[in-house]
Amino acid sequence: MIRTFPPPSAHLAVVLRIPWIRQIFTLVLLTSFGLVYARGYSISTNTQALPDHVPDWANPANALGLLPQDQWLNEITIVLARDPAFDKFLADQQDAASPYYHQWLTPTEVGDRFGTADDQIEALTEWLKSENLVVDWVAKGKSLIGIRGTAGDVGRAFQTDFEYYEVEGSRKFSATSAPMLPAQFAPIVKAIRGLSTVEDRPFAKAKGARSLSPAGTFFGDDHYLTPADFNTIYDVPSTLTGKGVTIGIVAGSRTDFTDFANFRKLTKSTFANPKEVVPTKFGGPDPGPACTSESQNCPFINGQVEATLDVFRAASVAPAAKVLLVVSDDLSADAEYLVDTEPVPAQVMNISFGACESLVTRSAVDFWDSLFSQAQAEGISVFVASGDAGASGCDAYFSTPPAHPRANSPNYICSSSHATCLGGTEFNDAEDPGKYWRSSNKSNLESALSYIPEGAWNEPLDFLDNIQAASSGGGVSKVIPTPSWQKGTGVPSARAGRYTPDLSFSASSHDGYFGCIAALGYGCSVDPDGDIEFAVFYGTSAAAPSMAGITALLDQKLRAKQGNLNPALYSMAASTPSAFHDVTVSTSGVKKCSIHTPSMCNNSIPGPDSLSGGQAGFKVGTGYDEVTGLGSLNVNKFIDSFR
Repeated sequence: MIRTFPPPSAHLAVVLRIPWIRQIFTLVLLTSFGLVYARGYSISTNTQALPDHVPDWANPANALGLLPQDQWLNEITIVLARDPAFDKFLADQQDAASPYYHQWLTPTEVGDRFGTADDQIEALTEWLKSENLVVDWVAKGKSLIGIRGTAGDVGRAFQTDFEYYEVEGSRKFSATSAPMLPAQFAPIVKAIRGLSTVEDRPFAKAKGARSLSPAGTFFGDDHYLTPADFNTIYDVPSTLTGKGVTIGIVAGSRTDFTDFANFRKLTKSTFANPKEVVPTKFGGPDPGPACTSESQNCPFINGQVEATLDVFRAASVAPAAKVLLVVSDDLSADAEYLVDTEPVPAQVMNISFGACESLVTRSAVDFWDSLFSQAQAEGISVFVASGDAGASGCDAYFSTPPAHPRANSPNYICSSSHATCLGGTEFNDAEDPGKYWRSSNKSNLESALSYIPEGAWNEPLDFLDNIQAASSGGGVSKVIPTPSWQKGTGVPSARAGRYTPDLSFSASSHDGYFGCIAALGYGCSVDPDGDIEFAVFYGTSAAAPSMAGITALLDQKLRAKQGNLNPALYSMAASTPSAFHDVTVSTSGVKKCSIHTPSMCNNSIPGPDSLSGGQAGFKVGTGYDEVTGLGSLNVNKFIDSFR
């Protein structure tokens, strides 16, 4: 518990309602903590800047003008430092020789053992309140504090201004200078998230298809994946269902349960509808009901597409697992709910959103890294999609690439070493599809015959042959260092930072995932001719929840949650390579692989007018690569071999 001051007497409470007396009382209070304070313009002559809080795009050339002083900034989070012993404890939790092996903690235990001291948090929160800022919550893990306030009050508190900026046709805001804090708080405050715009985007994409039955092949040589197809290709054991495990999904929208009912009917799936909860405690706004038809005005339609795909994938892999969909238009609030609620509501966590690291500040990366480290301490396995714009993660995915793309940059939410990052593959089945697919479906719409060799997911042309950026995200973080466990064949010897992704599964539209979503007009209804109009989902958003479902099976098999899988994954790649489908130039089927031309052997991006002249990415190769990570899994062998 955070200490509070003894309640004032009734007479003192009345007196403190007088503003100038309250300010004097605040002065005396803060002086007891070593602060000299004068309301409205200065806190102390002894202040210290927090670096890396202003993004590169917040420069005078892009400036549009100051934010109104009364505009509220509602999603600010103070990230607090932890005891240095915390990192050693996390390593011990994954060391079978340690007495702390798999000794998972509650959020309160994390806070009590490794969090910032109560009296320091109390002093900080009292100072924030004295600056007219609202303190909404303090995390049980004692590493995050949620605050809000007007632009004027936040600016005065942190001695900065807030300005609007025009960035590639989008209006964003940012602090104009590094935030300042009283020097007394510098040792405990690691970062402040929310002082600039971060555009977290969902990585799911969907297109419509119409087919009789539907047939196994629905467009040329393209196929779609049903739950039974995925299970066949990746050898998912039928003896495990995920029973007893809860998968928490970070979502920006509710879902239409009719879509799940139609999907279950056609694919013979048996999973239950998700439980949907809004994280109001952490300030997550309720986005309202899901859309049920394409005729509606759906402000959160991209979020609904994402949430629908995430449930389809996670629940169909682990049909007896419970799915908890945490819904708001503030992803951080969703994730905070999953990590800081007690008892911990889920053992597995999925996030299929993100933005490129070079467009955000270090504070944004630090926020997710801190949150995921607490998740790891609690035994939660976290999975994040790597992104859909290839190595040049700042490009708008599924859109024409810019003439002058930014330098390669990974998804900043994937950068944390406490989360497993999922990229995308593409099946190398075009030359002989009959070898891998039936010409018609079984009653559950299954048509896959066996595992299919994989290359990198890279589709530089859409179905109308328009040039686009659409490929597996991956690269190296400039913020998070290379973790000690990230080693092995293919891992860059430079150890320049955290490399992503870690694993991959099919993500292409070439063989996309069968689904139903009435809000786009693809609700899986059957017309009088027997045709079914359905959705085909694709993107790395399909890979991350698939791995979340697989981990639910793993937890069920081992009868315990596993926390961060990454150390075991890289160890297994060396000891049990048969558990992985290594993606190489050979498996991709590309005859002449060039890093300068986008293809299934890389995650390079085309130019705006031709396949050449774009942003060179990374090449797939033996062992690890920054396109598909360690490859995909033979799930049966993976679960049997996991230690």
